[in-house]
Amino acid sequence: MKIKIAFLAAVLTAAAAPAFAASHARDTFIKEQDLNGDGVVTKEEFKAGREKQFARIDANHDGVLSHDEYVGEFKGRLEARLAASTDTPEKKEEERMRQMRQAEVRFGVLDSDKSGGITPAEFEYSGWRMFVTHDTNKDGVVSAADPVTEDTN
Repeated sequence: MKIKIAFLAAVLTAAAAPAFAASHARDTFIKEQDLNGDGVVTKEEFKAGREKQFARIDANHDGVLSHDEYVGEFKGRLEARLAASTDTPEKKEEERMRQMRQAEVRFGVLDSDKSGGITPAEFEYSGWRMFVTHDTNKDGVVSAADPVTEDTN
């Protein structure tokens, strides 16, 4: 019984946590980044969420996301999601391998100065690119009022 409760808590925690990478789909972006649940993601709300996310992932609190911190945090969320999945073990392994390869690529891209770590500025820049992509009507918020383009959903 304790194992079931711990497993359920881990799954719910992973599901409730904002996604590390800002989603390419507008509606998913809103769902993941809307911290107050009003259906709108303001610049301030997004910035605050990203800052909290960075601080949570920066396990040693040195102000830089190391490869192990970045990839390890992602792997933890991925494993919780895969554990809750009804896919076959083969499909889960295929998804695990694909997602972990993508995490490695993302780390390399986000570490734009190739210092071996992601700085707050590098982390913030990656998020703002997605915010601007989804704010298609350029009103400073991402909401259902933003027309979806082929690139954003």
